[in-house]
Amino acid sequence: MPTQIPKHKFNGRKKMARLRQKTKILLPRREVLLKGGLGALGIAIGATAVPFKGAWAVDSSAIKSSASTIRMADWNPNYAAQWSWRLAQFKGFYEDAGIEDIEFYLTDEYFPGLIGGSLDVAHSDVDVLFGSHAASGKPLKLLSVYRDKEWWIMGVGKGIETFDDLKGGKISGGGLGGRNTWIQRQILIQNGLDPDKDVEMVPMKGGSDGRMKAIIAGVLTGGSVFPRHEKGLKDNGGKFISATQYEVPQEGFITNMEWGDKNEDALYAWQYAELKARQWLFDPANKSAAYSEMRAKGFDIPPEFEAQYEVELDQICKDGGFTEESMDGFAQGVRDLGQVPSDFDWRNAVDLRFLHAAQESLGLAKRPA
Repeated sequence: MPTQIPKHKFNGRKKMARLRQKTKILLPRREVLLKGGLGALGIAIGATAVPFKGAWAVDSSAIKSSASTIRMADWNPNYAAQWSWRLAQFKGFYEDAGIEDIEFYLTDEYFPGLIGGSLDVAHSDVDVLFGSHAASGKPLKLLSVYRDKEWWIMGVGKGIETFDDLKGGKISGGGLGGRNTWIQRQILIQNGLDPDKDVEMVPMKGGSDGRMKAIIAGVLTGGSVFPRHEKGLKDNGGKFISATQYEVPQEGFITNMEWGDKNEDALYAWQYAELKARQWLFDPANKSAAYSEMRAKGFDIPPEFEAQYEVELDQICKDGGFTEESMDGFAQGVRDLGQVPSDFDWRNAVDLRFLHAAQESLGLAKRPA
């Protein structure tokens, strides 16, 4: 269980910069940790960035990036995972900030790319960032939080009414070493099942949309999904057998400050444009356009997902910040799971100068202060 208290139970409610798809970089983000691979990748560096100092007087809206191309990675192909930074691209916010090209890699193998210098920014799970920061000795840093709430949802297929009905079935949260799989295991344990004996925990590539389809098709008995998937499951005889939301700063944007320290103007510009896109996304007047922009660029968004607009936004952090209390609790959970040493301090793995400057430039309160 996370240390945070449950927030509530789910009750159903210019030109585009060029896009270039890339594929492999190196090891998957979680397998790097499981295999202990990062420790052998480079020289340990004493990262000393102070996360809450400086930059508050910087007007990032006036900064133009000297780097015309940002090499960006995202591990999740789903529209909601890429929403803010894609809108910054599609709406021309990056281009306005001097970033003419987002060179995009759809891959979960981004940590070696960041460490080796072939990537600049990535969308990452925060727990994996912390583990990679601790294991590599590299100045891998969290720039801002993207999702600050976490759904613990298990979706199930037709014919599953109770947890006992899951016995002998197949459950997936994606990668076996991932947090979503850990959450599915916790849900099973909380409801009297042994995930190592009563069910088969299976890996599955891709995101939660794919898991929903696998549940409907009967390939999976149950799995990790999100609120937008409820209608699709119900329409096919399935349901959410468990759904609770917690305050957890679970995902964010990250960089390697070996690159960042040499390209501060690029990070100020990138973060300002991305956060500006979040403000646009959260404006109810832009709801239809927020979906049409993504659909026009090839994202598959079923109509029933659009009905979950408010629920989707509820998981996204509007200002990119977090409370120190929630991060303290999250980091303690990461320590408890053995992903980082017992003396790990999350403050050494964040650099909020660029977020704070963007917050000020956009008229938002500085958070965390």
